[in-house]
Amino acid sequence: MQGFESAASAETLWRALIEPDFLRAWYASEAIVEPAVGGRYATVSRLFGQREARIERFDPGARLQLLYESTADWPPLSDSALVEDFIIDERKGQRMLRVMGSGIPPEEEWAKTLVRLRTAWALAFAQLQLRLRE
Repeated sequence: MQGFESAASAETLWRALIEPDFLRAWYASEAIVEPAVGGRYATVSRLFGQREARIERFDPGARLQLLYESTADWPPLSDSALVEDFIIDERKGQRMLRVMGSGIPPEEEWAKTLVRLRTAWALAFAQLQLRLRE
């Protein structure tokens, strides 16, 4: 799990997750979002490469859950599915945006991919925090 606190509103944090123009400002060079359960969430970025997911949960201003399809950059997924869950909540007058990943197999071949995802989210969230301050 990774995340950060922000004075930005939950609405602004939500827009950062689902609006393609906003996503291009901090996360991806290309973004396609069909904002509804079952919708497509596709991005291309220098940090993550090309990724495509289906939106599994869509609670505006609170939670976005993505189920990712395998990519050529990842080792094969056997019986699991890669999920990223974005949660926006409030604590002590600040909003918190967190991403929780699950479904990464414990096999050694996935170790580098896990490190890459963790590092990429740390860098992406740092970029988002800069954009939110502007």
